[in-house]
Amino acid sequence: MKIAEYCGNFELSIIQFIYSLTDEVNEKIKKRKLFYKEQIIRYIQKCIDSFFIQHNLKAALLQAYKNDVFNTIMFKLKNILKENHIFQCI
Repeated sequence: MKIAEYCGNFELSIIQFIYSLTDEVNEKIKKRKLFYKEQIIRYIQKCIDSFFIQHNLKAALLQAYKNDVFNTIMFKLKNILKENHIFQCI
């Protein structure tokens, strides 16, 4: 049984999106294209919004997916943000 058969194509595309966006943000942080925490958050939210705009979902389900994806990405980036000394507004 493959992952697509187990969780479905939509959930698989979300998982792939999470990993690709995490890798993309990590590369941008290392190249110093993104260096403020708020800048990183805005970039991630913009990418998440553009990913989910193509899907026709109810508003509550859409917001739940967006929050889950955002929290997963930020959790995966937590150590990277500490290692690279990202600027943060207090």
